[in-house]
Amino acid sequence: MRQNGLLMMQIVGDFRDCLRRCFIAVVFVFVAMGISADEKRQPVIGEKLVYDVYWKFIKVGYGTLETRDIVCYNGRQVYQFYSEAKSSSFFDTFFKVRDTNTSLVDVEKFNSIVFEQHISEGGYKREKRTDYDQQKHLATNNKGETFEVPENVLDVFASLYRVRLEEIKPGDNLTVNVNAGKKNYFMNVKVHKKEKIKINDKKYKTILIEPDLHGAGIFMSKGKVLIWMSDDECHIPIKMESAIAVGSIVAEIR
Repeated sequence: MRQNGLLMMQIVGDFRDCLRRCFIAVVFVFVAMGISADEKRQPVIGEKLVYDVYWKFIKVGYGTLETRDIVCYNGRQVYQFYSEAKSSSFFDTFFKVRDTNTSLVDVEKFNSIVFEQHISEGGYKREKRTDYDQQKHLATNNKGETFEVPENVLDVFASLYRVRLEEIKPGDNLTVNVNAGKKNYFMNVKVHKKEKIKINDKKYKTILIEPDLHGAGIFMSKGKVLIWMSDDECHIPIKMESAIAVGSIVAEIR
């Protein structure tokens, strides 16, 4: 019993990091091709993608990625992107996770305007907000701190939707430029291969991508994250996998 209890503590201890890695850290990959987006393509308003999260076939939680609406913010039209990650009712007993992210992105230039994050993981809670001044290349957080950011920067969440407007192909090695907190990151992204996968008796044609999270800062850099995106114009994340100390956490589209 003691051994099983220690194993459960290990799983729960990894869960906070790995659930967020599956649903949030994955977005580091998606800013890579942000310079030459096809201006005729746009995110699908009202889209909601739902994912089940598993550890060794045990469902530990779920997450969503949403394009909610186009709204007016400070006189400009912005996309409203939203994500949520939750632990399952069983894991709530041990370690309750309720994480949300909201990103406002300029419709015309597709750069970040506001990023908000609300984290509730066990006894740990955090409220975070960053406002971007794209003309001055500055950002200000909810503590009143101001720092420099690259031109047309995207926050880590909004960058997911940028790549879905792009063309990608196996063999590409990309450099990612993204802002997270007070830090700007350059990350290497590998586009591996096209692959057919099966989820819940449904087959998908995908393209496999791997972001290098070494030194990412926001998330622990142990293990690696793999993302299978639909091999079509939509580039929907179909499956995400993150290595942990005792196996791996897998997120699959519902």
